[in-house]
Amino acid sequence: MASEIKSTIGRYEVLSSIGKGAQGKVYLGRDPTLDRLVAIKVLTASHAELSSLTDDGVPLEGRISSKLKHPNIIPIFDAGECAIGPYLVFEYVEGKTLAQVLKSTGPLSVEAAVPLMTAILQGVAAAHSAEVLHLDLSPRNVLIDADNVPRVMDFGLAQHVSSAREPSEFATGTLRYMAPEHFLGKALGPWTDVFALGSTFYEIVTGRRAMAGVEFEDIRDEIISGATDFSLFDGDPHGAAFVRFLAGALERDQQGRYANAAVMTEAFDLFLSESGLQAAAQISAPNHSTIDFLLRRMQRTGDFPTISRTLSDINRLTGDDANANADKLANVILRDFALTGKLLKLVNSAFYGSRASKVTNISDAVVLLGVEKVRMTANSLTFFGHMKGDSAILKDSMTKSFLSGLIARHLARIERLPGMEEAFICGMCQNLGENLVIFYFPDEFADINELIATRNLGKSAAARGVLGVAYHDLGAAVAKSWKLPNAIIESIRGAPPGPIHSPNSSDEQMRDMAILANELCDLFQYRELDEINSAMQGLLARFAPSVHIEYDFCVKLIAAGFEKLKQFAPIFEINVASSNYCRSVQSWLKQCADNAREEGTPAETA
Repeated sequence: MASEIKSTIGRYEVLSSIGKGAQGKVYLGRDPTLDRLVAIKVLTASHAELSSLTDDGVPLEGRISSKLKHPNIIPIFDAGECAIGPYLVFEYVEGKTLAQVLKSTGPLSVEAAVPLMTAILQGVAAAHSAEVLHLDLSPRNVLIDADNVPRVMDFGLAQHVSSAREPSEFATGTLRYMAPEHFLGKALGPWTDVFALGSTFYEIVTGRRAMAGVEFEDIRDEIISGATDFSLFDGDPHGAAFVRFLAGALERDQQGRYANAAVMTEAFDLFLSESGLQAAAQISAPNHSTIDFLLRRMQRTGDFPTISRTLSDINRLTGDDANANADKLANVILRDFALTGKLLKLVNSAFYGSRASKVTNISDAVVLLGVEKVRMTANSLTFFGHMKGDSAILKDSMTKSFLSGLIARHLARIERLPGMEEAFICGMCQNLGENLVIFYFPDEFADINELIATRNLGKSAAARGVLGVAYHDLGAAVAKSWKLPNAIIESIRGAPPGPIHSPNSSDEQMRDMAILANELCDLFQYRELDEINSAMQGLLARFAPSVHIEYDFCVKLIAAGFEKLKQFAPIFEINVASSNYCRSVQSWLKQCADNAREEGTPAETA
């Protein structure tokens, strides 16, 4: 019986043997201190020789991989050295390896494999963002847990990116998934893991190894200079697009390969867009697991449950019974004294037009403006009211979000779209995910920005590398939990990459307006003054099929939105004078005005 085994490794009780591999033996153990089951891996003599030990006897790879905390990675708890050699202690997770699953199910279609590949990419991207290489990725080192969530495991060869320079020292791994640089004396890096990911994904969809040789020399030669057989994808409706994606991972020359898992993820997103498979990725269990993980962290703070409850209650009040909803909406708003005061101030402002008598209570406001208009206004005020803090970055980001909403609302009015308030919320919530991260996860936000600055990554890739999800995925999930309308949720998810196509519905057009408004406002936060005009021209060209406006009108649109922002700044507690973002917008508008005077351009209004 397993319980009769009395041996120990370090402080851990050994219960049974559960596996054996090239790197060592794996045991099921119990941590008596924390009373939890663990997996203990004792390195083989050959691998122990390759394992660099720290001064306290801890395997260096254990110290490195202990930094990894991600829902799609099995974490390491402890590491050390005992009488039989170095050991690593992992979370014990019940499940089957991907290799075992594929053996029983056979290959998956490209579409069916999307959630699986999404999760694996997220886990490896998180490791790369922490500057950790796996160096032994294969179907055997991906565990499908009891909740059907893929989790990358066994960072037994893990190395810091900065230290993985001599491939000969780390030429152990699983042969068929090793990259050419292992054999060519070239530097190992994140691109090495990318090749292994490509081989793994190939196997998931075809049921065959990408490197089909039998003898060591044949496999090695195929890895170094062979050509991958992509004909097996011919029968899949998404095969051609998938091959284009996969070829970038299996490129023999590392210079032509995706540089890391984040870049590979960006390419995968493009494949999903081209193939119309975004929904398959969005509903994947791994993505939901990651988002749930982040939501639980936010819910541990005192303010998030409050904002969630208020917004959920506000947005639940939709349907045909307008009169009943009006009373319920008024009662929800009245529960929040601060929200009540701000809403009455805004209702009586020029934002909703002048009226003969002042609105003094919420019920009258609902009657005068309608349930939908008040609901949308209450959403924005609630969000701004709770997202407070001393962070200048957060204040500027929230100010930018508000300006984006004002511009989107103005565009909707010009295009005579129904629901200008909805357009306002769409524009304001484009940065919902990023604003939530700034507020609730400031350390992770700093890590994301460092990746953007040092690795030349886009926001989506950098956020995915640190958090496991892109900003827009997190924002859409939170908006859904707040019961915001579907049109707003889909708007937050964003548009496909590349040129914007002519919209098929008013919701799509409103989405495009909101995204354009947000990207216009982004220019003043991330661009130098002399770069803004050319970048703006490029944006207008990209969005022209859906939102066609000329540059000169765009200038007037931004100017009008900024004037509105200054009017409502006291209500939203925006300090225009101290805001770096506002100063950037003002400087650009002044430059535009000076240029117009020099050219003798007559003044117009948007």
